[in-house]
Amino acid sequence: MKSEKLLSVQNLKTHFSVGNSIVKAVDGVSFDLESGKTFAIVGESGSGKSITALSIMGLLPNNLAQVDRGKIIFSEQDLLTLEEKEMRKIRGNNISMIFQEPMTSLNPVYDLAFQISEVIMLHQNKNKQDARKIAIEMLDLVGIPEPQKRINSFPHELSGGMRQRAMIAMALSCNPKILIADEPTTALDVTIQAQIIELMQELQKKLGMSIVFITHDLGVVSEISDYVMVMYLGNTMEIAETNEIFSNPIHPYTKSLIDIAPQITEEKRKIQVLKGEIPSPINPPSGCVFRTRCPNASSNGKEGDIEMGLIEVKPGHWVDRCGVNCGHLRT
Repeated sequence: MKSEKLLSVQNLKTHFSVGNSIVKAVDGVSFDLESGKTFAIVGESGSGKSITALSIMGLLPNNLAQVDRGKIIFSEQDLLTLEEKEMRKIRGNNISMIFQEPMTSLNPVYDLAFQISEVIMLHQNKNKQDARKIAIEMLDLVGIPEPQKRINSFPHELSGGMRQRAMIAMALSCNPKILIADEPTTALDVTIQAQIIELMQELQKKLGMSIVFITHDLGVVSEISDYVMVMYLGNTMEIAETNEIFSNPIHPYTKSLIDIAPQITEEKRKIQVLKGEIPSPINPPSGCVFRTRCPNASSNGKEGDIEMGLIEVKPGHWVDRCGVNCGHLRT
């Protein structure tokens, strides 16, 4: 039986004004997040993953960024139509976010007690003493040893893994329905990465929350996600269940990402790379945005004749129409 749809992003377009140019950081992204599921957003740096997340959270600066079109439906409300005061009630309370770098996300001049308790007092109307108690319980929940002592620590006194656990504790302190994790394992060593991923999976089962997991690491995606959206230059290239993405990738960009992912095998294997660089978002290629790097671009894709847009190739498996045409050319 299909899970309840908790969040629906519909044709989201977020643009930035840079001088006289418009940067289409997110250009028509759509996806649904089901209750209790993990939805991964994958792509290279500059593909629009983090901007998508910040658009959902309403954290982009109004003087620089503009959501030109689309809807973000949560609890039968379009978040894009809410005033900042209304959005503040949802942000942190119903939808929380873990940012990429905990050392810069945590305030260096305040201890954990202040930073976590502040969130709890704001959203749950708790007094300082009760908020501190809940904060200690959250630190214990995410596996920080001696939480009664660590609650008084400042960020610089914690290791990278501990800072990330503290960020998770802060994000979960109000029992959100949705957790957006923006590359939560970046800059952590492999052992700590595995611990953080395992922790998030355990907390998801325990708390029943949904997760939007942003990453460029396909190895992590295969472990943690139920669904995957592949992004490139602000556009959606492919969406499907995780097993379907890995067993039957169609878009050449998806195939390229899978091919270049490191693999541990007995035989020696030459390290694969994706040739070229992501084009400037100020002046993207016409037609298919991936055509300048596509290993087997069709003539239509090269000429820019094909209009981008997702088509459903099989139930639940969506691929950009240009990717469908040239994706099957690969041998």
